[in-house]
Amino acid sequence: MARDGQGLDLGNADEGAVAELDFVTQEWLGFGKRFADFLAAADKEEKCPMLPLVAASLVLSMYSPEGHAAATGYLARAQKMTAGASLREFAWLGAIEFWVAGDTDRSLQQFRRIVADWPRDLLAGKLAQLLAFNRGDAETLLDVGERLVAANADNRFVWGMYAFGLEECNRLDEAEATARKGLAIDRRDPWAHHAIAHCLEARGRMLEGVAFLNSVSDTWNDCNSFMYTHNWWHLALFLIDLDRTDEALALYDSRVWGVWKEFCEDQANAVSLLARLQLRGVDVGARWSDLAFYLRPRLHEHFSAFHDVHYLYGLACAGERSAVTEMLASLEDRAERARPFEREVWADCVVPLAHGLAAHAAGDMPAAARQIGRAMPHLRRLGGSIAQRALFGAIHLDALVHAGWNDAALAILQADERERPGVAATKRALAMLYRRVGRTEQALGAEYQAEQLARQYRAAAAKTGEAA
Repeated sequence: MARDGQGLDLGNADEGAVAELDFVTQEWLGFGKRFADFLAAADKEEKCPMLPLVAASLVLSMYSPEGHAAATGYLARAQKMTAGASLREFAWLGAIEFWVAGDTDRSLQQFRRIVADWPRDLLAGKLAQLLAFNRGDAETLLDVGERLVAANADNRFVWGMYAFGLEECNRLDEAEATARKGLAIDRRDPWAHHAIAHCLEARGRMLEGVAFLNSVSDTWNDCNSFMYTHNWWHLALFLIDLDRTDEALALYDSRVWGVWKEFCEDQANAVSLLARLQLRGVDVGARWSDLAFYLRPRLHEHFSAFHDVHYLYGLACAGERSAVTEMLASLEDRAERARPFEREVWADCVVPLAHGLAAHAAGDMPAAARQIGRAMPHLRRLGGSIAQRALFGAIHLDALVHAGWNDAALAILQADERERPGVAATKRALAMLYRRVGRTEQALGAEYQAEQLARQYRAAAAKTGEAA
């Protein structure tokens, strides 16, 4: 029986099949963009089931009708190649069968079992983490990372995978140190860059974040559109918190939007960044309309709750009222059809969140505050990262402020300031609310601190030669 580069058994695999599987492992873990070469090989493979099974997982991760249809075809082909397959390959077959059927809970558990039994299977680990990430299961994200590191300590990719699990479990110091271990092996790992960006953002270390991401951005040109746009998205978040919104908007135009406009991940990055800029008072012009053109076909897909609420908000901000109404009805229908493990995310989170986002875009702030507030206790189950989900907290806060719910807004802002005391915009918002409730002395203090921070960041930008 043949073995791949990780020492894993492969049934009926010739040298060409082994080479293709080794190639796609490196390409996927490194967020490359040469997947078309592997898919072409999988289309031709007639003996080794792992090629169509890995191809199925690739296209399923696109969260699109086209991807799901292609995965169904790859699965059917793999099912005909099982004679002589290894136990691991049969386990993969079951995991993909569950995923194609929409049972991502059982697919996740199957991939977790594969990692437990064959911890050298890095692709199974990547898919287990992906499925855990999509349901906000940070503990599983971390558990898989720990198992991979224990069995593959010499592999640069596993350190970034482990670090991201640590970060999502709020073990920030360990996460940053772990990601830097991977970069000590090879500085080009974009997932390790990504994990460090999360740690720095969570600590409010914006100047350090800008410097770090700029120092490694030369390595992203060979990344696929998601990783390329997402790491630039992280840089834009630092710039927004440094009051450098013009630069963040320029990054939207040059690095975040436009690489692959039809791809769901690029669309989510774009919606999120435009929304954050708009919340900071930036006029984004006609950009919502351009984005909405690519969101309209997605009203009834519902492959990912996380992506759905981004699509909905993008359409709402573009003023696409009929599309928003149609999508809200479709989301309610999806919630009614949810499997038991899905009910919290679709019924308790997505439906009220979507209605609240639509109300916010329409300017109905009391309704937005109420509806998003209903979703907030369940927000983790939406999936995505802590940093990505923070967008919905920011929209909720904006609704509270504009609805005049001062006490609730103050409590959130005060907590934000304790966690990230270096954000001038937070102090300005606090000052405004303190004045609103008659706490003039505290307002003056917050205004002074905000101005001091703004001066500090302008001076830092000038010193390093960056545009201010």
